[in-house]
Amino acid sequence: MRKNIWANRNFLLYFIGQTVSSLGDGFYLIAFVWLSMRLSGGKGIVMGGVLSIYTIGEVVFGLIAGPIVDRFDRKKILIITDMIRGIIVLSVFIMVQTAKISLLNLYVCVALFAVFSPIFHRAEFAVIPQLINKENLMTANGLLAGSRRSMQIIAPILAGVVIAVAGVSVCFLLDSLSFALSVVLTVLLRVEPVMLSKAKNFITPLASNFVDGFKYLIDSPFLLALGIYAACVNFFAGPIFPLIPLLTEKTGIGASGYGAIMGGLSAGMIAASFMIGFVGKRADKVTVMLTGLAFSALAIMSMSILENFLLIISAVVLGIGLNVTNIPITTIFQQEIPKERLGVVSSFVFTIAQIAMPVSMLLSGVLVDIFSVKTLFAAIGLSVFAAAIIGFFLPQLRRRV
Repeated sequence: MRKNIWANRNFLLYFIGQTVSSLGDGFYLIAFVWLSMRLSGGKGIVMGGVLSIYTIGEVVFGLIAGPIVDRFDRKKILIITDMIRGIIVLSVFIMVQTAKISLLNLYVCVALFAVFSPIFHRAEFAVIPQLINKENLMTANGLLAGSRRSMQIIAPILAGVVIAVAGVSVCFLLDSLSFALSVVLTVLLRVEPVMLSKAKNFITPLASNFVDGFKYLIDSPFLLALGIYAACVNFFAGPIFPLIPLLTEKTGIGASGYGAIMGGLSAGMIAASFMIGFVGKRADKVTVMLTGLAFSALAIMSMSILENFLLIISAVVLGIGLNVTNIPITTIFQQEIPKERLGVVSSFVFTIAQIAMPVSMLLSGVLVDIFSVKTLFAAIGLSVFAAAIIGFFLPQLRRRV
């Protein structure tokens, strides 16, 4: 591990803050699911409705968030959105404690979260290059991704213990405290200034930033090709996660097998994240991305052949491949896009990629009633592998970064 990244005060503060915040978010997620089930009597339609509100909000405000992030001070955006989200979670704790919580209240809180979370995440993406030099970006992204994924494994275990011992409301309290700590650590960050729009009118510069960002993406063959490529990969790979439970059912390994496969997937993603933290400076990012994609494809194809718990090995390889693909893409955008346009340009790319996944999931739901689940895994794997091979020969992507 490169010592200089840990010697960076900004990175250390940010790493600690985001690790604690990710742990708190894991508590919130488990408590939220538990509370929703309790309030609805276990009705799936309620969970579906709540998740739909959040997903729609993420897409809509994710697109709007880009111009906002390029218009205002990003450090202040991080602080304000974290404070608001902390207050929302704290209000849920208070409502549960005072027996004032209802499904309507829960819907409102989720809707508010869906407004401010994408703004926070776009600001977070854009501010990292202001904290860390270009040479260390991939290392930093790898370490942050590994930390977040680790917390996603640890948090549900700890949250289950907290709910059993102290009740569901305490999870919301702990998450609100994690937001408070994140705010304090963000205040201590020394953020490199970026030239932002100083126009007094809000709507006009917002729309102007939006158009300028779109034009910048269109005028950059490399970034445009990378964005379209990422969306296509998401379209082909999107159905994998909803199809895994069907695969475990067909192969007869059941719920325990599903848990083991998802655990293997997470282990692979964590390993890849920290591995990239070691080799971040030395590697050609496009080559790393395409190699990770090829390994992901081979893992997906192997799932159409292997049986029982051998699928766990495929899941580990898939997890490694996914993060070896995703982290370089993130880093390339952070390095190549001017800092003052990073919010709006990344919003276009990530929103399109985000939309591609549910579309492909819906399509896979139709196809799985026509073809066997193993046939779909083979077809998806072949499609992703073909995309990786094409990427190696695509002139727009063969630019060293």
